Amino acid sequence: MELTEVLILSLVQGITEWLPISSDGHLFLFEHWFDIKEASLSFDVFLHLASLVVILFFFRRQIIEIIRAPFDKQEHSKKNWWWLIVVSNIFTAGIGYFLYQRMDSFRNINSVTDWMIITSIFLLASKFTKGEKTIGWKQAIILGIVQGLAVLPGWSRSGSVIAMALILKIKKTQAFEYGFIMVIPAIVGSFILTVKDFSFEAIYILAFVATAIISYLSLALLKFIMKRDYFYLFFIYTLLLSLIVKLT
Repeated sequence: MELTEVLILSLVQGITEWLPISSDGHLFLFEHWFDIKEASLSFDVFLHLASLVVILFFFRRQIIEIIRAPFDKQEHSKKNWWWLIVVSNIFTAGIGYFLYQRMDSFRNINSVTDWMIITSIFLLASKFTKGEKTIGWKQAIILGIVQGLAVLPGWSRSGSVIAMALILKIKKTQAFEYGFIMVIPAIVGSFILTVKDFSFEAIYILAFVATAIISYLSLALLKFIMKRDYFYLFFIYTLLLSLIVKLT
């Protein structure tokens, strides 16, 4: 891959991986628009490794709380999160595996834009819900299924999972934290399954650094936006983008 291609894809990955606008959908569109050859598996593995490092660092305090919670005798808001995350990822793995076998049929402009429109609907729907519920096993199953659908290009994992959590009347802070922490096992599992085919290139270091920096800033921006209840406004971008692409 050329330097320009690496920088473009790293920038797109870093911004769209965590913002609710679909990273896979944007990568597909940029590859299509700029005639960039599809990124190699090794490159994808390296970018996802950067995303994993960022999310572990960004949520390090919450992750420590989850690890310690089962051993804490006092009531804790994250006391059962470790097994809820396991439950979510069991359903994620099942749905994701089923859809991944049929991925070729989803990698086209019409499919990508259709799933972006559906993401837009989820985002807009999240505006009309308020709640103070905590996450239980039923919510964990639903969120795991929604996360599994994220293998579809155009379907935003962060957007749909957080929006669904809000629709289920989960507390805003919990929706944000669980929505990202629950993806850690999925990224680790994906990395383990693909690392055997990894081949290193020096230019990947630049991609790793660029993706990590931009990803961290994107997470910080999204946290700021959620605190001010503007999360749903991302529907304007995803809807407009999908409609523009469909009409051109």
